[in-house]
Amino acid sequence: MRLTIASTFSGVGGIDLAFERAGCRTALLCEKDKHAAAVLRHHWPDTPIHDDITELTADDLHAAGCRPESTVLIGGFPCQDLSVAGARRGMGEGTRSGLYWHLDRLMAEFRPAWVVFENVPGLLSSQDGRDMGAVVGSLAERGYGWAYRVLDAQHFGVPQRRRRVVIVGRLGDSGATPARVLLEPEGGDRDSAEGGPSGAIA
Repeated sequence: MRLTIASTFSGVGGIDLAFERAGCRTALLCEKDKHAAAVLRHHWPDTPIHDDITELTADDLHAAGCRPESTVLIGGFPCQDLSVAGARRGMGEGTRSGLYWHLDRLMAEFRPAWVVFENVPGLLSSQDGRDMGAVVGSLAERGYGWAYRVLDAQHFGVPQRRRRVVIVGRLGDSGATPARVLLEPEGGDRDSAEGGPSGAIA
């Protein structure tokens, strides 16, 4: 069964491109920034693009051809209130990072088979860990088994240190299947290898 992507906080479509290269189909995009949305329209001219996560509904996903049993809901929700470089206001009401709760709402309304969320590592320590607890708690409450891992772009062919927490959830699962997705045998049973020495290379 071919998986369908419902993409939120889509940016310029980097994660969507990765899923398509893995054989998935992008059915819906949601991005508020008009410049990023213009890039999305260029690359996905026939895909509906919504501009407000707060108004995106299960009906919109159904209208785009998504079926719960074969849909992956993905989203890199805003990090501004979680990043160690920011004010660390957390995921409360009125914060940009609090837009996560619209993903929670969509999980409840649409019940996608899979979810994949990502954010900065600051999510793990924000509000003394309560924000990460709230995210995985909401997954469990909606019936998703989950796993998470901190991944760094420098270990995947990108000349940049860019660490992100990636959370994978599977509806009705114990968490074993998401763990297999994130901790594939080729990666071994430890964290990714350390990068080489830093510094400019001519």
